[in-house]
This record gives sequence, C-alpha cells and structure tokens, in this order.
Amino acid sequence: MTTTLSRRIPPQRLVRLMNPLVRAMLRSPLHRALDNALLILHITGRRTGRRYDIPVGFMDLGSGLVVVTQHRWRANLRGGADVEVTHAGRRRPMHAELDEEPASVAATLDNAGQLIGWRATQRLTGLTGGADHTPTRADLEEAVRQYGLAGITLTVRPATDGPGVLKASPEPGAS
Repeated sequence: MTTTLSRRIPPQRLVRLMNPLVRAMLRSPLHRALDNALLILHITGRRTGRRYDIPVGFMDLGSGLVVVTQHRWRANLRGGADVEVTHAGRRRPMHAELDEEPASVAATLDNAGQLIGWRATQRLTGLTGGADHTPTRADLEEAVRQYGLAGITLTVRPATDGPGVLKASPEPGAS
C-alpha cells in the first residue's frame, strides 16, 4: 500500500554541508532566527562514547519537544537517555524517549496536527499531502512505516549541583 502522504526533505549531502553553519548559528546571538524550528541535540553514542551535536527540527507540543527523524543515530536513545539540548541560546539537560512504534508515532503526529495545525506539522516533519488534504491517523501510520520515522520526545530533567547530585526545583509560588 502506498501512502497518500509524501515526504520532502533536503538531500543528505546538503544537510551535511549546512549542519556546521546551522550549529554555529544556533550557538550564536543569531539563534533567534531559528529558535522556532531548530535546536541542537547533544547525544553520546552508546557503543563508541562519541559525542554528536545534531541540528534537528522540533515541535513544541506542550508536554515536551518532539523530534521526528528517520536517521540511525536515534538508536542511541533506545530505552531513554539523558541528553543536552541547545535551544534559545542556552544549553539545557533533557531526557529523550524514543518511540519507534508506528501507531504511536502516528498518534503523536495527529496530536501535533491538532495542536499546532497541519501546515506547521507538515513544515516541521516534511510530510505533505496536498493543500486540501488533512491526513487521517491511518495515513500517518502508513507514512511512518513507509519512511521509517520515529519520534523522540524531549522533556526537562532536573539540573544538578554537581556530579550525580540533583538540584531540587522549588514548587511554583514557593519562596
């Protein structure tokens, strides 16, 4: 079965060529030009220990930032992983949960379409279905399968005072 959705993403060569420039912009005072669409995901390879700084598009769904990707580096996040994210000019600790289950990823995409609108979801994921086509959950699930997509949900994790010591966050309104 062929999906009613297509996916338009830049060629990988262009992405590799542009990533150093994008990383530099996201770390600079110029970050504001990209803050609504991009962040840098800092992850460590599970087997190699190598650090990766990956510019990624994201959607803010309120309960967390969601990244949709087809890339293999996502395997480093299986089972959950503590990561760092550079966004809005600041580097922050976050927790990443990888979702590779097509029905669940489709549900997240459907939720994104309802929360931020289908046009914004299309722009941030590369999925397109025509100007008048609002995809069904089945359309989304088929696209997730066809394009090998996964979702990564990034949530805030507590800051630390030092190695392994959690810094308690005050309750809202507490002094």
